[in-house]
Amino acid sequence: MTEAPSFTREALVETLTELAGLVGVQDTTVDLALYGPACLLLATDLYATVTTIDAVAVEGQLQVDHAVAQLAGKHGWPSTWMTDRVRKHLNRRVESPSHHLLILRVPAAPFQRLRVFVPEWDYLLTLKVSKLSLKEPLDRRKRRELRYLMNVSGIRAAGDLDDLLTRYNSGPCEKRRMTALAQAVWWQCAADS
Repeated sequence: MTEAPSFTREALVETLTELAGLVGVQDTTVDLALYGPACLLLATDLYATVTTIDAVAVEGQLQVDHAVAQLAGKHGWPSTWMTDRVRKHLNRRVESPSHHLLILRVPAAPFQRLRVFVPEWDYLLTLKVSKLSLKEPLDRRKRRELRYLMNVSGIRAAGDLDDLLTRYNSGPCEKRRMTALAQAVWWQCAADS
């Protein structure tokens, strides 16, 4: 069995640079959006290491998947070290790279083959909260993540979080669920403060 890699920020950038060499062909640039702990590793100090990368290519997902498999084989990593499973949680009304920020160009411009994006904080917060279950309490790490994202998104009350969630999620059933999630997340995170 292969051992899962543990990526520091530096190791992740090195791996993305290696990935860029495999996905990019002449005059082609692949846009890749990172989600979850990997995007927080690159953009914040909330994580020191991550073991999997959630990433979605705007176009060229097959190129990325092929390059991921090549790197897994080369380094002896599991084939799931980078996956696009997060795709099922993305809001269909938000297309990358809108609501995303360019964080890295690999290699540096003008010869970049891979551009790496992370979601804007409010969109990332919406993604993280929307996929939560009301039945399960949040663990300490998840509460820390959500508190950070609420702070940088300007969320100061449960109503602010509810407004943000309903901006990205529509429909009366979804609205009720988002309101319940906003209340639950707000009070669980506030209990630690």
